[in-house]
Amino acid sequence: MQMEAMLPAVQVKNVDAVLGSTSISYRDALVVQLAYRLASEGARDLTVRHPGARTVGQKLGKFFARRHIRSVQDAYQNIGKNSTNLTRGNFSEFDSFLRWASTDKHITDAQVEAAFDYICAAVAVTARPVLAMPALNRGALTFANVSGLLFELFDVGSHGAYEQFAIAALLSALIDQTDLHQYRVETKNLNASDRSSRAAGDVQIITGNRIVEAYEITANDWETKLPGAEKTVKDYDLTRIHIVASVKEGSFRELLQKLEGQDVDVSVLDIREFAVSLTSALTRAFRAKALERLYEYLDRYQPNVERVNGYVQRIEARRLKESAK
Repeated sequence: MQMEAMLPAVQVKNVDAVLGSTSISYRDALVVQLAYRLASEGARDLTVRHPGARTVGQKLGKFFARRHIRSVQDAYQNIGKNSTNLTRGNFSEFDSFLRWASTDKHITDAQVEAAFDYICAAVAVTARPVLAMPALNRGALTFANVSGLLFELFDVGSHGAYEQFAIAALLSALIDQTDLHQYRVETKNLNASDRSSRAAGDVQIITGNRIVEAYEITANDWETKLPGAEKTVKDYDLTRIHIVASVKEGSFRELLQKLEGQDVDVSVLDIREFAVSLTSALTRAFRAKALERLYEYLDRYQPNVERVNGYVQRIEARRLKESAK
């Protein structure tokens, strides 16, 4: 039986409000809370986070990400990691539904299950029609093949998506290859500004909570990123900043003259030359990791399905995928 026929109208509206919200952490938390209620008689109070719920929420986020559904890494942390109370007054419809499901003595398991099924079905239909990342033939991942693939992507025109996420993926693979576990690479949503994401650059290398390196990446001319470089270095207490962009052939001497007038240490790297340099430093096994991570970034941090599918199609066209046995 449909949820609309089994739940009070106000609670149907509350569920729809959670599903329609851009704050998908509440959606994920609602799924987990209802699952706890169905699986355990001792979990009738849905207004509190039950033991192990954060771990379940993290696994749910990974489950959604693998299926190309918008996801978060840790729903409960986003709602409030330092409190087990979930009805904190930040989302009235979410709070109202959890209180009703916890305190109404007449609510039945069938009603809870109907709400759970309704939410899961609504989430499932949001999965994007993204091609799966093919298994890679590591033997085919030569310097020439991988560099050629990257150049094809850069030629497409993606508003900087391929450029940003390719560099992030290559840097991440290089850190993995050199076994520098204390460092990690972070990148941000394609359309998020540095200010809104509180990031020093499009790509960052971080240890602990400290930003070690920041990269501003653009498909456009490098000078478009220069005006904000000095402020970024000072705001984030950096020793330097890197601009990775398109550098016109034969303009390097002029480029250096412009950088000499800067009060901070700014490096300018041509996007193609930097990408192939990083590729040359990677073994074939870690080139595979870089290409797999590029897929993950494209799937997660930008909304255009065709960019993901176009990437997969180019991998297949270059015969970089493992042949079926």
